[in-house]
Amino acid sequence: MSDAVIDTGVLLDYLAGDERAQRAIAPCVHRAISVVTWLELMAVCPAGQLDAARGFLRTFERLSISESVADEALRLVQARPGLPLNRALAWATARVNQLYFVTSEPACAGLVLAYQGTKGT
Repeated sequence: MSDAVIDTGVLLDYLAGDERAQRAIAPCVHRAISVVTWLELMAVCPAGQLDAARGFLRTFERLSISESVADEALRLVQARPGLPLNRALAWATARVNQLYFVTSEPACAGLVLAYQGTKGT
């Protein structure tokens, strides 16, 4: 796998030192995140680590929410009741940009399920 959008949960696990997340990200040559993932990670970052977190996140291409991403996210939410909006936006970002979506969330069937996460992210 070379090009992928990495889900928030995988990045949170990566930052916590989870080896599964590290193995999931390692084969990704071109790594991207959605703007939603960027916001989620920065929002939970301790104040003293904001600069380091910002630097880490700069190693990923940050993809914005375009009209086509919003439309695709809506289709995903309508097709999968209960799919959280943040995950739908990240997944739609991957689909519209023709990238793999690396997640630890089993509810996103048919994607690259790097590992099954234990957190509710």
